[in-house]
Amino acid sequence: MSITNENLPKSMRYGLHGATAVQASTTLARFSSVNGTTFTPTGSNEIRIRISANGFMQTEKHYMHFQLTTATADAVIDTSAGCVFDRMTIEANGSIVEQISNYGLYHAIRENYNNDVNDIYKKLTESGCGGLAVKNDVTAIGLAAADTAAAVKTVTDAAHAANNGKLFPAEKSAAGEFITAGHSKHFVVQLESGLLKNSLKKALPDSLTELELVLRLAPNAQALASAGAATYQIDNPTLYCPVMKILNGDVMASYRSVVAQEGVMWSGVTAKSYINAVPLAAGTKTLQINDRSISCLGMVTALRVATADSTNAIYSNGSFGYTDVDSTDKITEFHYILNGENFPASNIKLSVAENGLNVGRAVEETLKALAKHGEDYSKSTICKNQCVKQFDATYAASPATNGLDVPRGLFSVDLKKMSDDGLRMVGYNSAQNSSPSVLELDCTVALAAACTASTFCIVESFYQMSPNGDLSSAM
Repeated sequence: MSITNENLPKSMRYGLHGATAVQASTTLARFSSVNGTTFTPTGSNEIRIRISANGFMQTEKHYMHFQLTTATADAVIDTSAGCVFDRMTIEANGSIVEQISNYGLYHAIRENYNNDVNDIYKKLTESGCGGLAVKNDVTAIGLAAADTAAAVKTVTDAAHAANNGKLFPAEKSAAGEFITAGHSKHFVVQLESGLLKNSLKKALPDSLTELELVLRLAPNAQALASAGAATYQIDNPTLYCPVMKILNGDVMASYRSVVAQEGVMWSGVTAKSYINAVPLAAGTKTLQINDRSISCLGMVTALRVATADSTNAIYSNGSFGYTDVDSTDKITEFHYILNGENFPASNIKLSVAENGLNVGRAVEETLKALAKHGEDYSKSTICKNQCVKQFDATYAASPATNGLDVPRGLFSVDLKKMSDDGLRMVGYNSAQNSSPSVLELDCTVALAAACTASTFCIVESFYQMSPNGDLSSAM
């Protein structure tokens, strides 16, 4: 058999190396708000940033920087600093090309299900996200009446024996950066946008029309968790993004020729939001999701108390699950119905009880539904304990913030036909007919308080730049 370079290990193939990069220059562009520098949820609550660059914007590396100042009461960031945004909109020539409502909740879901450990420590520093923590459950030591040395020894020995060798799992906390009332901190966050963080990390093309990013602030109680009524304001919000300029004339001439003939198209993954009220009584809850998407990759639904966004002492964005009473089964089964068919084909059963615990299939569907483009599963930092806790657990004053006492369980279904980063249109076409999509929840025991189900349809969005630079989208 003849030996060729193909038979050699790469460590010996010295002719195998990367191609020489085209001549280019890159600068970090800065885009500030055009409608002021100070914003509050009860005053000027919309941040508007216009984006236009002479070159290719490498939006995969974009980030928002802003200063957040609290007042009235101490507070913690709810999951991540992205919690301060209630809605994200991107417009081009007055037309909306992307909009995500209930953005703070969606950002928190991505924060929990699309992070690995390295991401956690990066975002812990930049965006004030909740980190990995271990809850120290101290055993109480008390005496009924006797206070003799022998009695003290007996109870302390018993307490020591109870905790000796005990293992405490490290879990991701919903309690983010702690901010004392009147203090300010600076945060850096990436926006969960299908346009900016598109599927194949494409740069926004040169000669693209000016974009306008509109961020609406979330109410105080929705953005922060506190024992009091904390308020906040945002100062100097700024978008940073590397902009690359190609310095080779032949390359740019070829690029402009292609754009002039057919424009440019790319795709990304974004979300559409739908909210349903969940009745208190036991029985089957039928929730309509009127989604019309040409490629729906999955659906994820977060069940929360209806007052979550208006209550200071609740993690509005970081708490969603399967029960509102600890270790008590409430929602015991669910499935989606699309065009008259069950998805998945067999109902997913649930149990949060220690005896009969059953959350595996629900987590499996969530990890697949939230997987990034071309990946089979998302990189979750959620453990078993964070699926079985009650979602109405309240915040307590620092340091006992109850950040580890809230769940992150979702009602999800994966609708992708296949996972391949070289393919598009791999989702379910929910726009093919007018019948609504439905989520059915089987509630064995009535919920303790009124709840809402927030459903995010994870969809492919296709962006098209015309030869004159105009941008449009289809999803």
